[in-house]
Amino acid sequence: MFKNVLILCAVSFVLVGCGTNYGGNGGGGGGNYAGQAQGVYSGTSSNGYSFSTIVLPNDKFYAIYGTASGNSLLLYGLVTGQGTSGSGTYTASVTDFFYTGATNSGSISASYVAATSLNGSITENGTAITFTGTSEPASSFTYNTSASLSAITGTWTGTLLDGTTTTVTINSNGSVSGSSSGCSFSGTVAADSSNKNFFDVSLTFGPSPCLLPNQTSTGIGVEYLLSDGVTHQLLAAVTTGTTFGTVFAAVR
Repeated sequence: MFKNVLILCAVSFVLVGCGTNYGGNGGGGGGNYAGQAQGVYSGTSSNGYSFSTIVLPNDKFYAIYGTASGNSLLLYGLVTGQGTSGSGTYTASVTDFFYTGATNSGSISASYVAATSLNGSITENGTAITFTGTSEPASSFTYNTSASLSAITGTWTGTLLDGTTTTVTINSNGSVSGSSSGCSFSGTVAADSSNKNFFDVSLTFGPSPCLLPNQTSTGIGVEYLLSDGVTHQLLAAVTTGTTFGTVFAAVR
């Protein structure tokens, strides 16, 4: 059902890149520790999946997971939610969006070393799954560099979380258009104001047969270089509340 897609190493467009050098922004007075855990991490979980995740400057959490084969990942799900960080501890309330369209609510409890590691557990339906993650090499992605719209301008063809083939065109002004199985959508993509290396994405879907007719989803995107030093990966994750979430993954 799925096509092999490369793992989201930082969680782009429309869901992420792999890298290091993700400095922590938080730790100020008054107990404001937002951003201490920010960065890009990837690893494995106790139920046998590989994952890649990004923690944003506001402690928002995005991750994709699935079955790895070399540099490829057969996508199974997207996890996202709002968290808090401080003193080496990160917690978040999250929603797990499965490729089937089903969702689960859950929570994350983890320890982190900023820009180095993120280790902990995610609990859903009373079951805890542990995970171990480390930062990615700077040769693929640098978190502390502003995202470049020119790097993603053009047409990308890839797949969504459910395996549907999708074409997306990103214009130099940041406008986005695309189609998937008769569903058309449009929106915008822009470099995040934090000057970190990810994009803010907003997509508005057209009428039926779109699953979310005339509704808007928001999220983030990341573009990064694969280990061959030539191929570029674009990953984007968008959600509508806790009811809908998908990932667009493409290479060129």
